[in-house]
Amino acid sequence: MIEIIFNIFLFLLGLFLLIYSADWLIQVSVRLSLLLRLTPLFIGLIIIAFGTSAPELGVGIAAAAKNQSIIALGDVIGSNIANIGLILGICLLIRSIKINKKIFKNEFPVMVGSVVLIYILSKDFILSRWDGVIFLIVFFSFCIFSYKKARRDFNSEELAGIRINKYLQKIESKSLLFLLIFLFLGGLIWGASLMVKGATALAKILNINLWIIGIIVFAIGTSLPELAASLSASLKGIPAISMGNIIGSNIFNILFVLGVVSLIKPVYLKSSFLEFEYRMLLLFTLMPLLGIKSKRLSRIEGVIFFISYLTFVFLVLT
Repeated sequence: MIEIIFNIFLFLLGLFLLIYSADWLIQVSVRLSLLLRLTPLFIGLIIIAFGTSAPELGVGIAAAAKNQSIIALGDVIGSNIANIGLILGICLLIRSIKINKKIFKNEFPVMVGSVVLIYILSKDFILSRWDGVIFLIVFFSFCIFSYKKARRDFNSEELAGIRINKYLQKIESKSLLFLLIFLFLGGLIWGASLMVKGATALAKILNINLWIIGIIVFAIGTSLPELAASLSASLKGIPAISMGNIIGSNIFNILFVLGVVSLIKPVYLKSSFLEFEYRMLLLFTLMPLLGIKSKRLSRIEGVIFFISYLTFVFLVLT
């Protein structure tokens, strides 16, 4: 009983750190976006996504080092599904998001392409070190393309009217802002770590197997930073950061995390992977297309995303 109470305490403490850090992270990111003259989409797509996906990277490296790469794969697949179904779903339930056409022309195809790349490279049921190299080459090419595009498309009016702390408004040092970003990203990651630790302990008490721990428990836990950052951005009226963070995190998880994990230790896949988990990943990855006609993802789509995620969890557990 004491152990259960302690793990619940860890979970709640982590939740507090997530909420507090996310709020400040978005404010600092807006200020940095203005000083660097980079679009909010790029800030969400690369900088914030890189930080909020750090837990997946940490889990992946630790799992590969312990010869349990299957947990890393489960975490990546589960996190990407959770980012769309759970994270985006919750954000939409609170506030609808206007879709930027440029996302569907540039970043969204990269997210879908990275999922297709998994299929191509995993048909032999192994992600080898050479596959890891391919993932990383594609990832860094994407980063370079995104940076050049962000410099070209910057528009300060996109950030006009967004309220940030009066002390942040006075900061002109880019180095200090980067330091603050890493500080609050650290708070996000620490909060997620505490929540994962508590949830994992409870999962082990319930005798849940490694694959389910990876694809559900770790996936939800390591997706909490994305939830905190995206929800905070959405509430502050910055949908570009919210969508950019989710899409960027999914791209980062596949191309960078799986790339690094595969370099450390080849990932051997279950024979059923392409029949169930991969199809679910592809389905959830394509779901944002529901809003392309109306140019907006509404609460209705949020309900669809959220119920779809609950259905996925049910299917995995049963």
